[in-house]
This record gives sequence, structure tokens and C-alpha cells, in this order.
Amino acid sequence: MLKNNIKMKESLTIGALLALNSGFIDSYTFTFHDGRFASFQSGNMLQLGVNLAHGHWSHALIFLWPALAFLGGAMLNQFIKRIHYVNTWQWEEFAVLAEALGIFVTVFLELLHVPTPLTLSLLAICMAIQADTFTKLHGMTYATTMFTGNLKRLGSTIASYLMNHEPSELEHLKNLSLVIFSFIIGAVIASWIGEMLHGWTLLLPVLILLIINQTLKLDRINEKNI
Repeated sequence: MLKNNIKMKESLTIGALLALNSGFIDSYTFTFHDGRFASFQSGNMLQLGVNLAHGHWSHALIFLWPALAFLGGAMLNQFIKRIHYVNTWQWEEFAVLAEALGIFVTVFLELLHVPTPLTLSLLAICMAIQADTFTKLHGMTYATTMFTGNLKRLGSTIASYLMNHEPSELEHLKNLSLVIFSFIIGAVIASWIGEMLHGWTLLLPVLILLIINQTLKLDRINEKNI
């Protein structure tokens, strides 16, 4: 059986909200920024290679900037982990706030119609922070952004449950399925409302991240009072 003392940062609630956020942002950037992604760097690298192969040198480079920014975001998160926070904050709380602030700034960059490489790079930094901060779901390794690994793990978990019938494997299966579904829902919502709200659309991920931050904060306070 799974343990009941799962930390909030590894909970299904947080995992589903993060997946919703990731699906939303990647859908938005793909739709409104020339087929590029903020977190799915495999997609960017694939398009970089295809364009290079066809001699589209300048167009190929537009897929390079978000990948480099994602790399920088992962590096930045290592520094965030090592900051000594006041009021015994968890570093995950600060990481979520940093991501929310970055996306909030991006809203205004979008409304001002600044060049896409800048806005997309800032979003890529934010998504790298998220990907590097949340890596466990009920003790199981997963990804809140790139979902190839989650699909692989879902397939292996289904096979393992069919062979062993362990209740913990069934629980992992349900959790992974909900996270993947949340990612898809986020992508659908972004496509629906993006045409109407344009740059304002990104305020929804900011709201999601603020909810996550508040949830982590309340969990920390509750643990302190126990």
C-alpha cells in the first residue's frame, strides 16, 4: 500500500495542476509562436534539425533560443535551491513564485508585441524551473512538462499491474493517467481561449501557480503546527 504521509509537493493535486499549466503554456506557444514550445525541447530540436537539413538557416535558429533558455532556467533553479529563505520557506515555494512572476511579465511582453524570441525564452526559463523543481508523484518519478517519459511509465505500470496485481501499481496508474489527462485539458483550454484573450491568456497559468504556492505554504504551516 502507498504511504499516507505523502508530502504535498508530491501530491496528485499539485501534479495535476502543474501538468495543466504545462499543457496550457506549450499549447499557447505552439499556436501563437510559430510551432515552438516552451518546455518540449525535443520538438524544438526536431524542427531545428529539419530546417537545417532544408537549408532554412535563419528559420532554424528560432527553434534554438527556447532550448538555450530552458538550459539556463535549469541552471538558475540550482541557485534557487540553495537560497536560505526567511520564515522557513520551502525552496519549492520560491521556485513557483519565480515561475509565476516570469509568466506574469510575459503577459505584458505579449501585449507590447515584443519579439517572440524574448517572450518564448522567458517562458522556457519558467518551464525549466518547474521541470527541475517537481520530479516526484507519490514517491514515483515523473515529469510535469515533457510527457514521453510519463507515457512510457504508464505503459510499464499497466503491464506490471496485470502481472502482479499490486494495489500500489494500480494507484500509480490512476495518478499518471490523471496527470496526462490534465496536460491534455490544459492544451485544449489554451487553444480555446487564446484566440479571444491573446496575451491575457497567460494570466491563467499565473493563477494556477499562485494556487500551488498557497497550497505548499499552507502545508508547511500545518506541518509546523503539528
